[in-house]
Formats: sequence, structure tokens, C-alpha cells
Amino acid sequence: MAQTQNLILRIVAQRDKIGSAELVEVAQKFGLTSDAVRAAANRMAKSGLLTKRGRGRGNVHYKVGPQGQALIERFTNKLERWHMILEGELTWAGDWLAVTFSVPEGERGKRDRFRSELEEMGFGLLSTSVWISPFDQENEVMALVEELGLNGWVASLECQRIRVPGVEGAKDLVRRVWDLDALAGRYRDINDRIEALQTSLEQAEQMEIIDPEALFFEAMNLQSELLDVIFTEDPFLPPELLPDDWPSQRTHKLIHAITRTVDHLDLAGSRYEYLLYLLQGMEVLETFRPRGDESLRWPSKRSET
Repeated sequence: MAQTQNLILRIVAQRDKIGSAELVEVAQKFGLTSDAVRAAANRMAKSGLLTKRGRGRGNVHYKVGPQGQALIERFTNKLERWHMILEGELTWAGDWLAVTFSVPEGERGKRDRFRSELEEMGFGLLSTSVWISPFDQENEVMALVEELGLNGWVASLECQRIRVPGVEGAKDLVRRVWDLDALAGRYRDINDRIEALQTSLEQAEQMEIIDPEALFFEAMNLQSELLDVIFTEDPFLPPELLPDDWPSQRTHKLIHAITRTVDHLDLAGSRYEYLLYLLQGMEVLETFRPRGDESLRWPSKRSET
């Protein structure tokens, strides 16, 4: 459900507004059914993620709502953090932030949301009600405590070493707290499929493939799946705490390469060109380009012809 919601939000965010028929058509290219799209869009409108105008299937238009805008800001912040870590701009200082809490059963809703938000921020569960992060996020945690009204039930502390019997060193601790094997598997699967798509795109460039739209949406589907991993699964641990062969480093390079190839091929045409924008005001070619690479800047060659 969350992946469907995130995809719809990203599609809508790439337009000032979008009609329901076009939203359904584009979302179907990503494998969703028309009923699933309409049901999800209606739920999102009720929750404030989208705003809905008009009645009937032919006259309904959607825009990003206030809750949707807040979620988009979280998306963009996470994506920026992903880039910064993989490009060596965020490094580990050697300290840990630990957050512990004891919230009464009568405040279970607040407690559950607090746990969910800590996980969203990349914290890992060390033991019952003790969460840790290798980054100093104390201000964000305390702002959340204030927002949820959890004052007096939450404590945070900074430390340079966490000792757990049977655990040797920080990397061993990370493997205990975060499920790195599952996350690595997700990245390796995406890497394999990006490499296969890169071969297909190179063949298309040589006029050996005659269905450029299918290739374009295959690239967009892979991008969407990668974004969901970034937004919902990756805790953004610093390279110093990860295995030397951590596969997201490979993903980072491959997504740059696939973006270059998509930009150089006239795959989308004018009809779907807007999908090359990740979110309104944030371009895929800006977001998925190595820093300092001025060759990947919008407009692409399609806009210049």
C-alpha cells in the first residue's frame, strides 16, 4: 500500500495537476490496475496527501495536498542524505546517539508513532525500547518528543562505545541491529536489473530495439523501485560501518549511468517527458547525477530540438 501511495504521489507531484484518466494511464505503466489507482487516490485525497477537484471519472483532477507536500519534503531530504553518504559527504564521527523511552500503555498510539518515526529516521533497535543511530539526530528526536507530548518519558544519550556480549566492534554491532543481508539483497537485485536494462538501452541506441517506450518505462519502474528502497528500507548507515563491498555504492554508479543513457535516447517523447522529473522542482537529471557533473542538466537534448 505504501509503495502504491508513494508512486501516485510522485506522479502527481511531477505535474501542477493531473486528471484522473491520465493518472490511471501512467500508473498502469508501472503495473498498477485502474481500480487500485482510483481507490488509492481517493484515500489519499481524504487524508490530505492529495487534493481532489471535480466529480465523475472524466472531470476529476488531483494536486499535491498539504500532507503530501510534507511527505515530499521527507522524500527529498532522504534522497539527498543517500547521495551525501554514498559520495562521502557524511562520515561517522565515532559517536552513537541512543534513545530510550518508557511510555505508558494508555499512550500506546503515541508510543507506536514514536517507534515508527525513529525507524523512519534510520534508528535501529538495540534492545527493548532502546534505539541507536550513528548520527547526531538529537534535535530531531526532541522535536518529535515535543510534538507528540512525550516529555518526561524519553531520554537520549551520546556515547562513544556500546558494549554487547558476544559482539566485537562497531561493524559487528551494526549487523546485529540492522538487517543488512536483506537490504544488500534488495540492492543487488536492483543492480542486476539495471545492468540488464543498460544493455537493452545501448541496443536501442544502435536501432536494434524498436520499442523505446517499453524501455523507458522499464527504466522508470527501476527508478521507482530504487526510490522505495531509499525511502522505506535504507537506514543510511555511514560507509565506515558497512561491509567493504556494500552494493548500494554500485547502485549509485549504475543509476548515474542509466540516467545518462535515458537522457541521450529519445525514449519518452513529449507525452511522458515530465516523468523525467523526480518531483516538481527536482529533476531526475539533477538528483541522479554525480556532483560536479555539469553534463547532466535539464533541459535535455529533446528540449533543444
